[in-house]
Amino acid sequence: MYMATKRNDNENLHEEYPELRQMTYNNKGYDYLIKNTSGFYVKIEHKKRGKNVKYDITPAQEKDADIFSLLTHDGIHYHISKEDYLKLAKPHSALASGWTGKSKELSQKTFIENATTDLHEVANKIKHNHATLEDFMS
Repeated sequence: MYMATKRNDNENLHEEYPELRQMTYNNKGYDYLIKNTSGFYVKIEHKKRGKNVKYDITPAQEKDADIFSLLTHDGIHYHISKEDYLKLAKPHSALASGWTGKSKELSQKTFIENATTDLHEVANKIKHNHATLEDFMS
């Protein structure tokens, strides 16, 4: 099994959003954390894709990420919530052959049509099912 030994050079979302916390190179399920206005850390999976290449996700990314971010071939970042992505995505085409490395896929065109270029807009809409420390103390 291939194990990454260095960071993916395509993970550059932190250059546009320096407040992000970048995870270690071998982190599974997401690449970055950002704190939203509700005080929650939101998990972001970031991918760079060539023109017309589908945005596919692994089972770990489907489970753990809150936001999916796409860097297009022309250098534009798009962001969509996991909830919206999963409503639009289809089971990955390779699942029929028994391969389970990926779980879902979405055309880049549909991803972009339903996404925004404002990461904070998406992050601030994410609500977690657990309470904050402030909620607990009140």
